[in-house]
Amino acid sequence: MSVSSHQLSFNHNHSSMPPDAEELARDLFERARPTDSFDDLKRRAALNRQEAGRLRHWIRAAQAIAADRQLRQP
Repeated sequence: MSVSSHQLSFNHNHSSMPPDAEELARDLFERARPTDSFDDLKRRAALNRQEAGRLRHWIRAAQAIAADRQLRQP
């Protein structure tokens, strides 16, 4: 997959991410990696498959945590 087609598919897959999921992913990432930033990860993900996988991991973790929190609310 070329970089441009990879970037297009990445942007397509994550453009509809709920803002609260991105906010949670950003918070989780930046607490775990204080010397890195979530915005830098997003920029690297647009150019690198391994970084895109890392970004997907953080987003999925945030979505799972958010879903768990919704289930636990009374």
